[in-house]
Amino acid sequence: MKKVLFPIAIVAIVATMVSCGTQTAKGSDTDSIAIADSVVTTAPAELWTEEAVETQIRKMYERLNDMDKNGVINIVTLEDEFCSSYYLNLRNAIHKSIKDATGDDRMFFGDEEGYRFLAGMPTPLEIEKVKVDLMTGDMAQAQVRFKGADEENGFMRLELDLENGAWRVKNFDQPEAFGPGGILKIMEDFAHEHGISYEEKEPAEDAMAKEWDVSVRTTDLEEKLPRYEALIRDANGKVIQVLEGNTVDYPQDMLKPFGNVWQADVDFDGHTDIMICLGMMPASDQTITYYDAWLYNPNAGEFFHHEGFRDISNPEVDATNKYIKGHYLLRDGETKQYIAFTLQRDGTQKKLKEWQGK
Repeated sequence: MKKVLFPIAIVAIVATMVSCGTQTAKGSDTDSIAIADSVVTTAPAELWTEEAVETQIRKMYERLNDMDKNGVINIVTLEDEFCSSYYLNLRNAIHKSIKDATGDDRMFFGDEEGYRFLAGMPTPLEIEKVKVDLMTGDMAQAQVRFKGADEENGFMRLELDLENGAWRVKNFDQPEAFGPGGILKIMEDFAHEHGISYEEKEPAEDAMAKEWDVSVRTTDLEEKLPRYEALIRDANGKVIQVLEGNTVDYPQDMLKPFGNVWQADVDFDGHTDIMICLGMMPASDQTITYYDAWLYNPNAGEFFHHEGFRDISNPEVDATNKYIKGHYLLRDGETKQYIAFTLQRDGTQKKLKEWQGK
């Protein structure tokens, strides 16, 4: 394994940070509710593919192996070329704070094994497989399986952001090496602990409505397809839009939750969207609840109907993984079949994966 420039260990950094800055750090809000459909981007269509994500990951490791051939792997240069602006802003803020406090110009968390890129394996690295688990909006998650120079196998998860015409790595995650959350979590925790401020993308002040003023009226409850009418009002009480829809042929005794409103950011664009319950449908030994989704378009200043959302059974918003999770009970009455979806711009949804649990 070749020498990594600017090596410094976490323990050494913690020991030297007694006199670091006292500004309050800004952390990423990973607990906010979210999903994907109408994220606005200027990126060309060919970048919105799993192949584009895989190509960029392979390019990054080809660059690392080229450095290895020349004798020195420079982690800083690799990060500058392939990491996201959020990652780099955080890294640079920590580096500056350490340098100001100690005069030490070495970089944060880069030991001689180069764990960020190498998964603790000796170079050169051969990528055996890249599997893209999730693509939603301008974010992707992928698994990378390696074979190192010692023929040992390795594994790493990467989170990437789509920035300036390329997929750029936001987080390196290998639980055995980094613990829960990966490199980004380590750096964010370190910044918070030592009062280091750093820049991160934030929506405009008026970009997100925490909650819309919605009132729903249901009609035709005795008919085959009962209907709803939802009035959306602004802060002054003025109606800005009327949403209209119908159920999907539910029996009348299952209509009790029909018209209930659920609000969440379901397309990950920083704006609150509206879901309207269509009621519950009996299915074998269970009942399944469905919703209509109305997604807010900030450019148009109004909501549009996502046709495919109503096909997702018992939908939940997974804010951490940024997908919609539907489920139903299997025949044993205890095991749930889960299906993860991301919403598409054409009103359909893409199935990402399936699994079972209780």
